[in-house]
Amino acid sequence: MTTPKIRAFSALAALLVTGGCAQLRAANASPAPMEGQLSASLQQAEREVVSSRFGVADRMLADFALGHPNTPEAVETAYWRALFMLDPANQTASRRDAIAMLDSYLNAPVIVMHRGSAAALRRIAAALDRPVPVAAANPPSPAPSPRAEPKADTKAEDKSRDEEVQRLKEELAKANAELERIKKRVAQPNP
Repeated sequence: MTTPKIRAFSALAALLVTGGCAQLRAANASPAPMEGQLSASLQQAEREVVSSRFGVADRMLADFALGHPNTPEAVETAYWRALFMLDPANQTASRRDAIAMLDSYLNAPVIVMHRGSAAALRRIAAALDRPVPVAAANPPSPAPSPRAEPKADTKAEDKSRDEEVQRLKEELAKANAELERIKKRVAQPNP
């Protein structure tokens, strides 16, 4: 071979070797194997939740996070644990536990996948944890006389309470819609 052909062949070989190494590095850096492990753990946790074994589901996700520290997938388990903690049927956790878990998720040093829905769930949980306003508690009061008309203050309090109830219902409906969307996505098999 002539010198220009040797140089061209050497350059082509170097390019192929470099390209092959880059592909190998990209394949090794791919999060797909870890994501598959998280998906499998989430599916198993979902089965436990459906069977009302919330403690088992929480332990599985906590173990996953402990087994894969400092990974984005470990951070994602906090979102799912908080979501399961917010289920009214869950007798093993409280809304305060869920709020703490959502706070840790939202303050994680990595980019989190469910920031918007986690923030909404946190606001809902905090709203549900607030004490009921005195006006909404309906304290017993003496029966009004048949001729007495309702006071303007009572009407304003009723309107305020009704607006607050409506706002909370809307937030709950949004959270339930998000929860259903998430459940459908988790239930879908990975390609």
